[in-house]
Amino acid sequence: MSFRIFTIGVAALVCAMPAAAQQRGTVEFGAFGSAGSFDKALTLDRGFGGGGHVGVYLEPRVALEFEKGEMRATRTLGLRDVNVGILTGRLVVTPIKSGALSILLGAGAGASTETNFMHTYGVNALVGAKIALSDNAALRADLINHWLANESWKQYRAVHLGLSLYRNPAHVTKTVTVQAPPAAAPAPACVCDNNDAELARLRRIESDYRALRDSLNKPAVAPVSSAAAQATMEENIHFATDKSELTAESQAILDSKVLVFMANPAMRITIVGNTDERATDAYNMALGRRRSDAAKAYLVSKGIDAARIVVTSEGERQPMAAGVTPVAQAQNRRDEFRLLIASDFLVTPKP
Repeated sequence: MSFRIFTIGVAALVCAMPAAAQQRGTVEFGAFGSAGSFDKALTLDRGFGGGGHVGVYLEPRVALEFEKGEMRATRTLGLRDVNVGILTGRLVVTPIKSGALSILLGAGAGASTETNFMHTYGVNALVGAKIALSDNAALRADLINHWLANESWKQYRAVHLGLSLYRNPAHVTKTVTVQAPPAAAPAPACVCDNNDAELARLRRIESDYRALRDSLNKPAVAPVSSAAAQATMEENIHFATDKSELTAESQAILDSKVLVFMANPAMRITIVGNTDERATDAYNMALGRRRSDAAKAYLVSKGIDAARIVVTSEGERQPMAAGVTPVAQAQNRRDEFRLLIASDFLVTPKP
């Protein structure tokens, strides 16, 4: 039994090493030690053992999980100890979350077998708690009560203490590489035939290169600085609850930023996605990133070079407004825009 528990734990650890937060589609792997107490009418007394469980999150606070455990149980009347196997499935919800602490409630059904004679089935209820160690791992403790339908609803109770690890659905990350142009114009290859079209093509390439080189080397002429342009670039946009879609108002604000972008070709910015405090920290980090990605995608669709925009997320970690009122939560569901690289001036676009 101990080897089986060890195998379950190692498999869970290997699968979950690159995991991030629990969100829809996240898989939870767990290993635990357990202690149990049986109704004496079952001729069983106490048991100790362990097992593992695997679950999938249907929503950020709702998971469906399956559990397999074994215990070595003592018996009443001086009978020999026996092995008790438990297989169960249940639905688990997280009604309360505060910081790293999550409270769990669950209900399900399952079956039990005992080495010699007992084969039972019934229902169970769970009360538990998790303490997050990181985005990938949490300590978990559960108290579970089983009612055996084919044993006149006799009961046994178990306490589980163990470690849960998470693996998220795969996310695709795009990397943009910016390469500086060469220092000098490449010498055109020798045109050994007198093909006029090929010669014209090579001359166009050389002309385009020279235009690019001259535009990069041209000294900037400092215009008058503009506080209005800076205020436009730093204006936040806001989102609906648990959403990353841009509202019409947000698109209008982003359109005004496009004009400032066009007038300031050296400028680069960082977009920081933020959320309110509801849901887990890890889920909010992912939601904040989707919000900053949405703003970047809109700006790029309007002709802004993607290399000029960096995106990141702070989730719920940097609220703009304190408290948990609807007004405060609405202010905290936002994208912030920070100037990353800019000249000593910002040009106000012409109307």
